[in-house]
Amino acid sequence: MRPLPRDAAARLAASVPGPGFGQRLLAHIRTAASIANFGAFYIADRARPDPVLSVWSGEMSDYWFNRNARTILSNPFLRDDIASRIAAAPEGGLAIEHWHPPSHDPRAPIYARDGVIERVTVSSRTGRAGFLSFYLRGAEAGPISAPDLARLKSVLPLAHELIGLRHRIVGSEAFHFAPRASATALRERSVAGFASLSMREAQVCDLIVKGISVAGSALELGVSENTIRTLRRRAYRKLGLTSATQVVALVLGAGS
Repeated sequence: MRPLPRDAAARLAASVPGPGFGQRLLAHIRTAASIANFGAFYIADRARPDPVLSVWSGEMSDYWFNRNARTILSNPFLRDDIASRIAAAPEGGLAIEHWHPPSHDPRAPIYARDGVIERVTVSSRTGRAGFLSFYLRGAEAGPISAPDLARLKSVLPLAHELIGLRHRIVGSEAFHFAPRASATALRERSVAGFASLSMREAQVCDLIVKGISVAGSALELGVSENTIRTLRRRAYRKLGLTSATQVVALVLGAGS
């Protein structure tokens, strides 16, 4: 059988869950303008904003990109900046901004060290979640011109939506080097419904995956059996499930 014909956008969308998505997406973005690196920060619950680095790709090594992200996320001002840009986006829409750091900004020395001069950001929020994708311009390419920016604005909305879709499917790339089949790990990675679980609810799901009964879970966590049943019901509701068997299937499937 012949494969169904696909245009470039359809091929890119089909690659979202698989390896190499970041490189393919960056190649697509570069058809509009020169971009050295891209990445995205995801917030699972804007009421308790705790951004995580979701996905990235480009010329900067994984080590340096992750190190820069950790530096940014350890700074309360910069964490708040990410959260405020997401909050300022229209509900269900996008906010696109062309920006370069002023000399007093904590990101200025990071940009200078890594040869980055400016960026374009795309922010969005839906319900309690939101994310910000950013596209870094290398110094060798020079400032982003008006035609460059216009072309980028034509491709970045799709890029942003595909980045968000990948996060909802596979969670943060930062955790992929050590995949673990547990609800707690999936919660840390902000994968889909697991991001909404409380720590206790995730722990109860982990015990379900291990085959531990309600009574055994109560002993393990030092709470009553009624509390375990309540935590299970809450977790089922948040995950859209109705049974312990479904919890096991979902955790093992998401963690594989």
